[in-house]
Amino acid sequence: MTFNFPPQKITGFTVIELLIVIAILGVLSSIVLPAINSAREEGDTAKAKSDLRNIRSAIALLASDTGKWPNGCPIAEITNPEIDLNDASSGLALQPTVENNGNGCEWVSSDVSAWDGPYIKNLIDPWGNPYYFDPDFRPYDNCSSIPDEPENVSVISFGPNGGTLNGYDCDDIFLELQ
Repeated sequence: MTFNFPPQKITGFTVIELLIVIAILGVLSSIVLPAINSAREEGDTAKAKSDLRNIRSAIALLASDTGKWPNGCPIAEITNPEIDLNDASSGLALQPTVENNGNGCEWVSSDVSAWDGPYIKNLIDPWGNPYYFDPDFRPYDNCSSIPDEPENVSVISFGPNGGTLNGYDCDDIFLELQ
């Protein structure tokens, strides 16, 4: 006895159909990935701006308790030097020690005993670099020349490119304290 099965129809995708689907996915991903990266960059910038506002509040608390800005600098005076806010002598995250930090900035024993911190914990920007306090910052408005703006007291992130102290450029994110 022989069985005669009806011929089976083979189903599946052809190579051309698969190539078309792959091409469509490639086009969609080339559209979506740049939008995702752009959103991520905007999110990092927004996070840095939020952090800078929180740091400004922390500096206000430090000033209220000790009568000094980070590094023991006098309030509302344009002085120098700049300081990495993770540094203990900034006085934001760790209690400073009695020391002269130069240019009229110093922590004296009465400042240290009035310290009631820590005032803030996160002092690293979204790109992994420390935030800085710069009492004589000049913001860049025109990226092709040195700024003519007057000096101001600011807290700064060097932005996505990281930058260096006193190597300011146009991607820096800053917030004036005054």
